[in-house]
Amino acid sequence: MRGPTILFVVFISVIPSTAYAQQVSSGSSSTTFAEQPKGDTAGDSKDGASKPDVPLSPPALEAVRVSEKWRGENISPVAGADGRAIYSFGAGLPTFVCAPLRVCIIELQPGEKLEGEPQIGDSVRWNISPALYGNGDQVTPIIVLKPQMAGLDTNLLITTDRRAYYLRLISKPQDYVARVAFQYPADQSTQKWQEQLAQQRQRERETKVRSDATPAMIAVEKMNFDYKVTGGNEHLRPARVFDDGAKTYIQMTAEMQSREAPVLLIIGSNGKGEMSNYRVRQQTYIVDRLFDRAELVLGSGKKAQKVEIARVAPRG
Repeated sequence: MRGPTILFVVFISVIPSTAYAQQVSSGSSSTTFAEQPKGDTAGDSKDGASKPDVPLSPPALEAVRVSEKWRGENISPVAGADGRAIYSFGAGLPTFVCAPLRVCIIELQPGEKLEGEPQIGDSVRWNISPALYGNGDQVTPIIVLKPQMAGLDTNLLITTDRRAYYLRLISKPQDYVARVAFQYPADQSTQKWQEQLAQQRQRERETKVRSDATPAMIAVEKMNFDYKVTGGNEHLRPARVFDDGAKTYIQMTAEMQSREAPVLLIIGSNGKGEMSNYRVRQQTYIVDRLFDRAELVLGSGKKAQKVEIARVAPRG
């Protein structure tokens, strides 16, 4: 005969794990439930490092908009020699496109020098290396880039002794630009002004040379060499003296360039030396007048050295 069936019903109380804590003390165990503070949630940190975003102030937002506008400028390159795609520097953000298994280069300005290592946003999946071509002041730096895979989008900063280049880099499965170069409108404008100023300075130099003509440039038929030189030594005496009917030229020896130059005094009718307008060009005294007598004086007092210059046929 089958006995009575006993049914056991077990009631299980579900307690949230976030409010459960167990304590063991004095050899016996007791169970205590504690409520977790409501202020913290899983994944939060006191320093805020795990927060997904940080609010921007109005000035920061405006700066972002300015940068976005510059990056969004629609600048198109023009075709250059040897397949170059030429961008106008500073007009906007140039886009550089390359593909895996391709070598693409960024060409800088001839004579420009890299300052430091180029900085790339994705240095793991892009290979970058510097190179040069050309000689002398026409040495041109280039940056060689190769992406390891398609679908990459990053940026690149290149600093030189003249400017900073900022570019966007994109990798495509097949499409690529072999060579990217730049034109520099600001430099071209400056160069035109520099050329104009150089031409102006050259004309001024030519005019000055004509006005300060040396003896070799004076017509022979106008020269008068009829002068007598006495006194002094070979270092102080001039090599020759002559005039062209308007100015007098006293040509010294070449060694005067490394010696102290004497002072020129014109002897007046009273027998005293007087200062007169003159200048020295290429070891030649150019006096803006004619004279009958003059002296070259080096030093002062009793130790002064003197050379007398006299016109043999005095002016009537």
